[in-house]
Amino acid sequence: MGSSQAAAGDTSIVLPTVYVTTATRIEQDITTSPAPIQLIDSVDVKAAGATTLRGILDLAPGLYVSPSGSNLQIRGLGGSDTLYLIDGRRIVGEFSNAFELERISASMIDRIEIVRGPASMLYGADALGGVVNIITKRPAAGLEGGGDIQYGANDRGDGARAMLAGDLRGGNETLNFSFYASHLHRDIYAERETAQVSVPQSGAQVAPSRHPNARIRNGLKDSYEVDVDYRDQADVDTIGGALEWQVTPDVKLTLDLNAMREEREGTYISSRYATNVMAAGKAIQAANIPARQYDDNERLDTALTFDWSLFDTLDLRYRLHYSRYDKDRVVYAVHYADLGYATRNDSASSRSESTMNQWVNELTGVWSPGENHSVLGGLEHRDNNVESTSFDADTRTFDSAFLQHEWQILPSLNAVYGARYDDDSVGGSHLSFQAGGIWTLSPLARLRANFAQGYKAPDDRSLYVDQVNPQGVPMLGAEVINPEQGKTSAHNLDPESSDTFEIGLAGEAAAWDYGVTLFHTSVTDRIERVREGSGLLTYNTFRNINEARIQGVETEGSVSLTPALRARAAFTHFSAENLETGDPLLNTPETLASLTLDYARANWLLHAIVSYAGEQDYSGRAGIETAAGYTLVHLKASYMPPTLAAVEFYGGIDNLLDEKIDPGLGSDPGPYAYLGVRYNF
Repeated sequence: MGSSQAAAGDTSIVLPTVYVTTATRIEQDITTSPAPIQLIDSVDVKAAGATTLRGILDLAPGLYVSPSGSNLQIRGLGGSDTLYLIDGRRIVGEFSNAFELERISASMIDRIEIVRGPASMLYGADALGGVVNIITKRPAAGLEGGGDIQYGANDRGDGARAMLAGDLRGGNETLNFSFYASHLHRDIYAERETAQVSVPQSGAQVAPSRHPNARIRNGLKDSYEVDVDYRDQADVDTIGGALEWQVTPDVKLTLDLNAMREEREGTYISSRYATNVMAAGKAIQAANIPARQYDDNERLDTALTFDWSLFDTLDLRYRLHYSRYDKDRVVYAVHYADLGYATRNDSASSRSESTMNQWVNELTGVWSPGENHSVLGGLEHRDNNVESTSFDADTRTFDSAFLQHEWQILPSLNAVYGARYDDDSVGGSHLSFQAGGIWTLSPLARLRANFAQGYKAPDDRSLYVDQVNPQGVPMLGAEVINPEQGKTSAHNLDPESSDTFEIGLAGEAAAWDYGVTLFHTSVTDRIERVREGSGLLTYNTFRNINEARIQGVETEGSVSLTPALRARAAFTHFSAENLETGDPLLNTPETLASLTLDYARANWLLHAIVSYAGEQDYSGRAGIETAAGYTLVHLKASYMPPTLAAVEFYGGIDNLLDEKIDPGLGSDPGPYAYLGVRYNF
């Protein structure tokens, strides 16, 4: 992807071999990987002009990032179906991954490797739909670094963001280090809406002015004008780095550290909020109440890695990894006095204070018994401990073992296959398999076939949560019994699993390349959040409710139109269906398309990107609604003055044509301009 800009300037260039590690956990030429691997290299990361991971993935072909910024989809599966890694390490955070796209700083990223499709054979639970491996800027000999400052806002000055970032790397043949730090501030982007308030009366919802209770009738208004924040106010600070010590030519020690703190707040319309007015011993619940949510989250991730080249044919790695996530969330009513509360603090709801600790012990080895064979094996033990006001769960352990064989059968034929066994102290045991091959018929034709399995064990939230969510609805896990909220019995949850078959054809010449993939994915025992109960005792819980089928085609390619101009295009179309109901999967656009023009001349780089996401169904206030497709146009540019060789000025305009997006998907701030300057040495 990123090398396309270099190619645009000179079509006679022979591009160097591109190596990736995420698809097989062994460094390999990207063109010989049977698994579907997508690379966003350092050139593309810089060209995006992004402040967070979201801004980079927004522009990646074949991926869908929801307008709300809370969901990344890979081939129709998103949210908690995607496993996020930092330098190959599993990170802890929200069970839904809701904040990951907006909290991982773009300034710390060197490149991103994405596995499209399940990858549980190598990564175990949670790699149901795909893997995103964020590779940070690693230590390097010598001394190099840089700084980056950026500011942007939409055409009305709303949703402003500012970023300040820096990094430093250096060392010698024995000791190397890397360091990075960033601060991101983002103002809200809001749209004015009307909250039509209602309260229950005799089995129906009525306006407060029609309610017989005088405190409700005289306190609550029938409607409120409210600025709903579609992008919350956020401050995110990140610091991290690594220290590498080459103890001997065969032994290396690496210490990694990444720390993040964020503060977020935003106003929304809560579907249900408890008033301070009692009826029959219970608080009267009001619907469609303006509320404001506050989040204060911290994450610490650290690892010690020991690499040992025991023999010329055997490399061992042991990694001890610790990750901690602290979450503090609370919601207050905006018009708390109207609900009968004396102070804002009295109206506090949906409070969640949680601490998640994860310890991972991992031992892997790569044995190369011959020139054409590589065997990867590994053992992993993981302890997850959660202390939370939202649920009560014991320490959960995961033990696994996997084995993979890569076999160069012929100079033109490569095969990779393997199996993994996982044992979850709560979810039970699971076997995952993967097998694929790639046959290079010629530079213009590489035929690829792959079968992969994924699975996701029920998480602690879906099993044990017992709290009111920010929308005011009780969230009750499968194992929870809470008669006061209407749930009188527990039920079982089975792990989700997915099987994917795919076949692809790709090739390249000096001035162009292409790729076509057909895929079929079946998902069984899908875990979904469902609304149960009746009347005033309705609640959300989690059940295995359906089987899903996703099948389609992915195409992408690029061509040099002139020595300075290159075009890249991608098109994805698939059907995503709930097999029990026959309905499309929600929040899943079945068509994605993009066209990018890269122009490189002298000290200028110019990019024009057009992306399209097709129509999709979503759950709205009136039931299942359909959002129309939308097309976004982005312009980006960078300039390096000849007299300031270490300085790069860059900027861009996102959503140039002010395309409107259905608010049910998250809305968009409209034309958004930004300017920045980088200094590198």
